Amino acid sequence: MKRRYPFWRNISICCLLCVACCLYLCGCGYTTRGFLYEEDEIVIIPVVNKINITSEGRRFSQYTTFPILLEKQLTNALINKFNIDGHLKVTRRKEEALELLCTITDYRRETLRYTDSDDVKEQRLRLHVHMKLSDFDGEILQEKNVVGETEFFLSGPHSKSEAAAQVELVDDAARRIVEAVIEEW
Repeated sequence: MKRRYPFWRNISICCLLCVACCLYLCGCGYTTRGFLYEEDEIVIIPVVNKINITSEGRRFSQYTTFPILLEKQLTNALINKFNIDGHLKVTRRKEEALELLCTITDYRRETLRYTDSDDVKEQRLRLHVHMKLSDFDGEILQEKNVVGETEFFLSGPHSKSEAAAQVELVDDAARRIVEAVIEEW
């Protein structure tokens, strides 16, 4: 014997499915952006390099190299990331705009893996940046240290040069700085 459901139950199930579909298609208006500023423009001051390449720790280290013009690359990457994000418009005017000042404080190259013959197989690059975000009155809204990093192989099928890894490093540091400015959790 076939069981029949009451007429009102079939209609209520159809209505419930329609409402669920409408909510699914329309969305609930939730955003992942945790914090937006009153200002909608930002001035990016050119990044300053404060790495002391003659310091005591670097003098006895076997990794004393430093990429040239890293601060210029980071400035350009920040402008590109803010333009892609679109929440804050990059401008040159300082009236009623946020001001972002970044300082490179350290650049490190660390060995992660060695081959059987004690040659370096994988390395990690880290870029330490101190960022300071202030409003047009000079009041500091945010001040924090951000670390961008990337790993790369020196040999094998996934190998790449250190210069190619530095491009990824600058991109990662810029992404983390933009996230720190836009998303305040």
